[in-house]
Amino acid sequence: MAKTTGRREWLSMVARGAAAATVGVLGQPRSARSDGDCGHPCIKHIVVLMMENRSFDHMLGLLMNEIPDLRGVRVGDWSNVDDKGNVHTLTADAEYQGQFRVDPPHDFWSVHQQIYAHPGQPATRPPQPDMRGFAATYARAGGNPAHVMKCFRPERLPTIRALAKNYLVCDNWFASVPGPTNPNRAFAHFGTSFGRVDNGPVWFMMVDRRREPGIYGRLRDRGRTAKIYYYSQQSGTIAMTFLPSYYFGLYRDFVNDCRNNALPDYAFIEPPYVDQDDGTMAADHHPDNFVLAGDQFIRNVYEAIRSSDEVWRSTLFLIVWDEHGGIFDHVSPPTLPYGDSFRSAVGFNFDRLGVRVGAIVVSPYVTPSVSHALFEHASVPATVTQQFIGPPDKHARYLREQHAPTLQQLLIDMSPRMERPDFGRQPRRSEWGHERVIPASLSESHPPDRLTFGPTRPASSLQIQHVRDVHQLLASRKPKLARAFDPRGITTQREVAQFMRTALAALHPELEGRDS
Repeated sequence: MAKTTGRREWLSMVARGAAAATVGVLGQPRSARSDGDCGHPCIKHIVVLMMENRSFDHMLGLLMNEIPDLRGVRVGDWSNVDDKGNVHTLTADAEYQGQFRVDPPHDFWSVHQQIYAHPGQPATRPPQPDMRGFAATYARAGGNPAHVMKCFRPERLPTIRALAKNYLVCDNWFASVPGPTNPNRAFAHFGTSFGRVDNGPVWFMMVDRRREPGIYGRLRDRGRTAKIYYYSQQSGTIAMTFLPSYYFGLYRDFVNDCRNNALPDYAFIEPPYVDQDDGTMAADHHPDNFVLAGDQFIRNVYEAIRSSDEVWRSTLFLIVWDEHGGIFDHVSPPTLPYGDSFRSAVGFNFDRLGVRVGAIVVSPYVTPSVSHALFEHASVPATVTQQFIGPPDKHARYLREQHAPTLQQLLIDMSPRMERPDFGRQPRRSEWGHERVIPASLSESHPPDRLTFGPTRPASSLQIQHVRDVHQLLASRKPKLARAFDPRGITTQREVAQFMRTALAALHPELEGRDS
């Protein structure tokens, strides 16, 4: 049987976390904020890299043996039971690829079942979030239920391990919605999902009609700068394509802006969501993309920031995953004493968070430590608002962002740390695991973010949804071009990449010719 945390103990833990934001090897931080209206005086840039669909325990949980005070997991401590009564215990044998050829369910209703499974309990008993439904929902979807209980050994993810041990881990960060990608990313961009709990292909059109540019327009209106850097036109930007081209750059622009000390005030980074023609692999961590490629991409972003000492000394860099993707985490999501400015069509009040995800704060103004303070994705625009505009409770438009805790509480008044982590060695190909989907002709010399998996690799559910979203936007703005494509016939990575390149070139023509 899985361990559970009592309601009183959980509330007490949350309260302690809010009061003592950071607890780690070097103890309490000394806040550098001069008053309640200001951000950290040394921070000129906030950079957010949002990855896809992995839970905290799956990616970071086994670091508990290496990082003091981390609320992680140990092998065998937790379990789920599937519908046939089979017990699936937490293990340390997550593979980079091959274990999630069936995408774990993470729609709103499936996540509800993952959080509130109650084998053997009377139906009349009030629901308690026991986190015991992950294996059952994956088995119903046709996957191996044992796979959602697997976690990565720290040495398998060298970048994540090094950054977590050298900077600050938030082990109490939850997805904003117990549901899929788009509404959770909406909270990071807008501080709300406008009442949506699903990926629905028209969700962004409502935002478009409202002419609501989220944190980006808010900054622009105040004379500040903000940009979304998506990897390439082949990859595109998840659910944000409708914004004007001046809000966007490509990944190579981000690298150059770091080197030239030309970063905007706020930068949101999107990894490659699809295998690229030049051999770069999809590196977003969405199942079943090669996880080590995502680990390497995180390092690439970090190294870009470190390419300029001036940029590094003035940057807060957040790495966070958008939602858990149907993969097990043992910590029950809390409820909130407030909802949002919108109510969902299914009656959800947005007063309950989704499953816990990984979050690492990388900055010269944090020490190796762990924060137990409660955060969610609305904390992203709230932090940016706090830093560059003013208090979110006065300047944010929607309720959840107005109440969201900000990351400034984690920063310390100290000289900037200039040392670099020891990233160790990359795992050799022989250590990648027996279930990898990799052509046998590849040699050891290929770095893990430059492998070609072939043009016929099936597109993931995220990529298919992405195509549908962009095609609908294309139909509203470039109908003649949209008629040349049937999104139902786009099923492979290569087809997704070809469609995206054509569509994004038409929708964001200013970026044409600057592609990676």
